[in-house]
Amino acid sequence: MQNGDHCIHGSFGWWFTAAGNALLVAISITAGVVLLYLCKSKIKEVVEDERDVKVSEKASKLAIEIFAATNILIGVVLIALRYRYSEYTNIGFTLAFSASSLMILYSLLYGYYNKKYGYEPPNEE
Repeated sequence: MQNGDHCIHGSFGWWFTAAGNALLVAISITAGVVLLYLCKSKIKEVVEDERDVKVSEKASKLAIEIFAATNILIGVVLIALRYRYSEYTNIGFTLAFSASSLMILYSLLYGYYNKKYGYEPPNEE
């Protein structure tokens, strides 16, 4: 299954959701899981090098940063508009809180793995 195949499958899922047909959404998800399992079951060995790990690390970090920044920005805008559009205030707080929680979790995990793999800050004596 190529990367484009995931996009096509995801598009069907969104289209069925927008159409309001829960049965087709369930069928689409089930078909996707089965296809992914069948494709991965044929793989005997996965070769991963340092480049793959580095690209994955950078992509993951950037995705978290963009997601958090976007949620915070949208959350702050919705909170700022609370007097005009009061029905969106809770959504704004939820977005801002979830982005803040994500960044706190990231910071805690970053600190944990820094200690686990032996990073020590420079000695400033």
